[in-house]
Amino acid sequence: MENRHIVHFSFPDFYATLEERRHPELKKKPLALAVPGPRSVIQGVNALARREGIQEGMAFHHAKRFCRRLTVFPVDLPAYMEEHQQILIHLGRFSPLVEGPRPGRYFVDLTGTHRLWGAAPDVSFRMEKELAAQRTLHARVGLAGNKLVSQVASRCIIPGELSCIFAGGEVSFLTPLPLDFLPGVGPATLARLRDFNLRSIGQLAHLPSKSLASVLGKTGIRLAQMARGVDLAPVLPFVRSPGLSIVQKLDRDEIHRENLEGLLFQQVEEAGWHLRRHNRCPGRFTLEVRYADGGTARLQHPLPPITTRVDQQLFGKIRPVFLKFLQRRVAIRRIGLELGEFSMPARQLPLFPWEEETSAGAGRIQQALDAVRTRFGRESIAWGRVVQMEAKGSITVEFN
Repeated sequence: MENRHIVHFSFPDFYATLEERRHPELKKKPLALAVPGPRSVIQGVNALARREGIQEGMAFHHAKRFCRRLTVFPVDLPAYMEEHQQILIHLGRFSPLVEGPRPGRYFVDLTGTHRLWGAAPDVSFRMEKELAAQRTLHARVGLAGNKLVSQVASRCIIPGELSCIFAGGEVSFLTPLPLDFLPGVGPATLARLRDFNLRSIGQLAHLPSKSLASVLGKTGIRLAQMARGVDLAPVLPFVRSPGLSIVQKLDRDEIHRENLEGLLFQQVEEAGWHLRRHNRCPGRFTLEVRYADGGTARLQHPLPPITTRVDQQLFGKIRPVFLKFLQRRVAIRRIGLELGEFSMPARQLPLFPWEEETSAGAGRIQQALDAVRTRFGRESIAWGRVVQMEAKGSITVEFN
């Protein structure tokens, strides 16, 4: 088999770099990007702000305490995503296999393109120089036989340079590096490994997989493979599957169960309205909540073949999953509902005659509600559980 040639492009502080490109005067100031608000969270920083101790995910009021001269700019996600798409298009000229897991991070599979473009190191260097000339963005470029090693290689150099790891040199390259160079090794895992006096990737690679599995479970097996430079993951271009996403950010943290169920029902109503407008029936749903302490929980469940003509029925299937999140007894800050795997709705005949009467009655009520809302507006009529709830928040809907 032909050796793979995977290139990883890493643009440090991607969001902040784009803002500095638009506002050159910000290059000499500590810069942070955040959405204005009392509970704002830092979403991007530049190098000067990072030296002051500012990190992504830090609360805005904490960041101001770390650095009084911090300059804060609002986040412009549409502009960042547009730049992200332009970079994907540019890299797509050299290979059909381009993966952008998130803005500022890109993988390109150059395997089999040497007859068209030449040697992989030359092509990688050419792509970086063209991006620097056309988009004024400098990337750290890593070239190796898999995604893991190429990503680690890009961390060992400064922007504008190329780090090339040839086939067979993966282990010798990884051995002296610290453990936090491995993707996915966060502070918690790093502290756990240091408890066993492990400091480098080479020390981790010499341990048997069974020994790590007995301590870290499946994560230990994965870490052992990563430490030896083993990664068979392919470069997969992003394909957006049709889905409906409804996200609600609360004005204040909420822990009251009835209020939270009212917020969820409001999201289900929004979902049912769009599904009926587009005549779609979802096959699965995903719930995600963000707690006040920063923790996040996410669950995905299939949806049985029920009709989306009645919001109450859809809410009855989603509510039991949502109640699992409330067992933690921590206030909730954000609720996200996603529906996917759409199909054309098909009506299933009831098994018992009284089910037909119940379903028909609920269907008529839903039709009447939709008729009123279509004529007089979406806010003209609502269920009691939505009207009486105290918590409020902004809802964002994306349907693609």
